[in-house]
Amino acid sequence: MKCKIKKRDIPEYDLLRAIGVPFSNPKTQYFDEGLDGFPAYGLKPGSDIKSPYRLFMPEKLYAEFSITATVRPANKDGGFLFSVVNPLETVVQLGVQLIPSGPGLTNISLLYTDANVYALSQTIASFVVPSFAKKWSRFGMKVTTDNVTLFLNCHEFDTLAVKRNPLELVFDSASTLYVGQAGPLIRGAFHIMFNIHDKFHRDPLSPRLTNSVS
Repeated sequence: MKCKIKKRDIPEYDLLRAIGVPFSNPKTQYFDEGLDGFPAYGLKPGSDIKSPYRLFMPEKLYAEFSITATVRPANKDGGFLFSVVNPLETVVQLGVQLIPSGPGLTNISLLYTDANVYALSQTIASFVVPSFAKKWSRFGMKVTTDNVTLFLNCHEFDTLAVKRNPLELVFDSASTLYVGQAGPLIRGAFHIMFNIHDKFHRDPLSPRLTNSVS
């Protein structure tokens, strides 16, 4: 299964660039075979992939954006695909988390928090999907001003109405980007494989999220 993709001139931010090569810790970071034979990054709990967020993300989050990922969780435990946390590392300002949700089910959640207002991380959208532990899956979230749509393996899965305040989230200059976890306090470390082309897009209608399958 492949999503049809048309190239468009839109800003893209590849968060997996935060995983440096050569790996800083080969015991917890490794290469694996990804979807369709392409290379993939593997991360085990204990890997510490972090970076100042401004190296890989905009200073201010766009009012409308999309997030795409191709992943294979190694087990059903779940964790954070990525997170941007405040300087105290107590709040996830932006992140995607997978957690178990009953037998054969997984919850995919989008966290979006104004750390100047909330002391706890806020989940603005959660989708319960069939578990894809040990299976390669593509998914994306299209975020507009009033809803979040989940696409799973190139099919539109569900849309939820949301209210975000502010619409353009401003990150603290000292915020940290984590890949595969949410830091030492929030934790959420993942044992997961990422195909090496996952993106954060400004355009909410990114062609990576189209409902076309070939």
